[in-house]
Amino acid sequence: MDKLLILTENAKDFIKKSMDEEKCEGVRVDVVPGGCCGMTYKLDFVKEVDSSDLLLEEDGLKVYVAPKAVMFVSGMTMDYVKTPMGGNVVFENPNARSSCGCGKSFRPDDSFGGGCGGGCC
Repeated sequence: MDKLLILTENAKDFIKKSMDEEKCEGVRVDVVPGGCCGMTYKLDFVKEVDSSDLLLEEDGLKVYVAPKAVMFVSGMTMDYVKTPMGGNVVFENPNARSSCGCGKSFRPDDSFGGGCGGGCC
């Protein structure tokens, strides 16, 4: 069985640092309507665990996935890219039929409404 969510080493470092700085249980990945392609990724620090979330643990790190997001993120890679201007979480999603140029929104399948012009959100 493929992994639900693949974490790069940079993503693991980001999650660990976030857990320490934010004094949180981990991070939560969700997918909500929005962005220029119809759906957008939402990443939150988890202070209180929602028992309906799916818990993924790797190397002592906790990533919670919202139940409704599971079908959208299955097999997705989460990375953290450092730039001179800071850093950004980046998602490589095999379930996305198209993505916004900035990678913050996606269209899950051809039947989903809305279009992606490839510009930034």
